[in-house]
Amino acid sequence: MKRENQICPKCGEELMQCENCEEWGCPVCNDEWRTTNDDVLLCPECAAACKEDCDRMRAAGCGSCSQFANENDEGQGWCNLRQEPVSFIDRCENRVPKI
Repeated sequence: MKRENQICPKCGEELMQCENCEEWGCPVCNDEWRTTNDDVLLCPECAAACKEDCDRMRAAGCGSCSQFANENDEGQGWCNLRQEPVSFIDRCENRVPKI
């Protein structure tokens, strides 16, 4: 969503809106703005909250397994044991904790 005629006074780019909390800001000047793999734009606060939630889920699922590899920013990765794509929140009975 765009705010009509609103540009960043610092860089001159158009201001953007966080798709979670609707906060306005400049992703060009503030490199803490994040775009997810689903093209969802998040302000720094929402991006940090999302990362915190993901870290909490990662500690209990495949993200805490030593067989989980090649994780991307969205928590998708590869299970070396099952030889298939998995998400960090998945959990199987063959989990091997990271040492």
